[in-house]
Amino acid sequence: MLRIEADGRGGLAPISSPLAAAKAVANAAAQAERAGFGWNPDQRSATQQLLNSCNRITALQGYAGTAKTTTVLATFACEAAARGVSITALAPTASAAMVLGQALGTNGDTVARHLLSPQRGDIGRPAAWIVDEASLLSAHDMARLFELAAKHDARILLVGDVKQLGSVEAGAAFAQLQDAGMETARLAEIVRQTNGATKEAVLASIDGDARKAMAALDRGGGQVIENADRNERFAAIAQRYAALDKTGRARTLIIEPSREGRDALTADIRAALARSEILTGPAVAVESLANKGLTRVDARAPLSYDKGDVVSFTRDYADKGVARGEAYRVESIDPLKAAITLRAEDGRAVDWRLRQWGAGHAQAFLAQPIDLKAGDTIRFTRNDRETGRVNGARAQVLAVDQETRTATVQTGRGKIETLHLDSARDRHIAHAYVDTAFAAQGRTADHVIIHADSRATNLVDQKSFYVGISRAKLSATIYTNDRDRLVAAISERTGQVQTAIFEARAPALAAAARKGAGLG
Repeated sequence: MLRIEADGRGGLAPISSPLAAAKAVANAAAQAERAGFGWNPDQRSATQQLLNSCNRITALQGYAGTAKTTTVLATFACEAAARGVSITALAPTASAAMVLGQALGTNGDTVARHLLSPQRGDIGRPAAWIVDEASLLSAHDMARLFELAAKHDARILLVGDVKQLGSVEAGAAFAQLQDAGMETARLAEIVRQTNGATKEAVLASIDGDARKAMAALDRGGGQVIENADRNERFAAIAQRYAALDKTGRARTLIIEPSREGRDALTADIRAALARSEILTGPAVAVESLANKGLTRVDARAPLSYDKGDVVSFTRDYADKGVARGEAYRVESIDPLKAAITLRAEDGRAVDWRLRQWGAGHAQAFLAQPIDLKAGDTIRFTRNDRETGRVNGARAQVLAVDQETRTATVQTGRGKIETLHLDSARDRHIAHAYVDTAFAAQGRTADHVIIHADSRATNLVDQKSFYVGISRAKLSATIYTNDRDRLVAAISERTGQVQTAIFEARAPALAAAARKGAGLG
């Protein structure tokens, strides 16, 4: 990955000359000024730098809320398109890709889908791939993306923030590339927070100073509320949320770092909403399908699957009687043979041999019981191009029918749909009241409520703390078991991941350190 980036330095003509780039920036800044949004020096210099670059791979490093998309990326894409460059908007998640595509006036796509079937512009026309939330890409996927760009003679602009959460899979690619000298334009001036005290808290969180951040919340940026009992904390959050009006709830984001905690807090919130008669009428029980999030290695291990799981494949296996996108339930598992018996919706049995076929193109889902009522807010948890559903997109439940087992929902775009709750296709849904830190990254809300237990060793750290409070425009409220212990925990846990290169170099670095200290 690092070699491909280095080999691509200085190999392309710049998109614009220095004079043309300066003119494009001046025009964009003047237009923004007329709309009441002035550009800062960082935004001007970053845009010019990227338009003038001769490197195949460049980056835009910007803290949360620095207006990367609406200033730098929008102007870069507009100027590039005007000069005949085909623009492709990419991101690790479909929701982020859709938002980026809309902002840049083009279609957005996930990196995973692009790697399988890259978007092609006109033959012979230069191309630029803009990749948002680049910190979430693994080293493996980043390397594949670079190889594909070299093959198609496309330039890549990586956009993200090394201070935010990184890839679930191995590697810290975005940070490693910056450390290795990848050309990087930088935005450091935050413009999202309209409350000065909240902005102070965000800046302190970037520095990893949790005590200073919480002091800023105390001064008007929000609140820090202590209660040793988790059940009481969840009940307080639920009551606070249910007391808001519809507009207030839409402007409030709730974050709980663990999936188990998210589900428990969601149950409390729905109970409070029912008591307030915001959720009404009968409930329909649904067996929702939640992605198990298996890595490539996990997907090939039979013990990663459990009886009752639902599996689907991203390609057809006609000789096995398996169709892309269809649902197959796990009936039995033979770990020694790495064999799983699947049952199709029409009753057919499928003998799945993980070492022979399908494991590299499989997704596994956990069947979880939930219920839906009129008034519920849900999110779709899987992309479905045919229906236009995007993973992470929200919808409001207008009505449910117990007899037909259907739910009528209205999407964020105003479209009315009917979900058939016994169909696997329509069961990729979840309640949308609480987000994990990973799910919240990339979102913005006026008010943020964060549950942070100091004892959540692997979930509460400097990165998740920064991601959480930086979502807020106006205020951030933290519910915790112990304020002082939370400060200590965040200070101790950086959230940085070790990389293979670091591990390989560690003995040599240690030896050099010993020698420098006169111990070698």
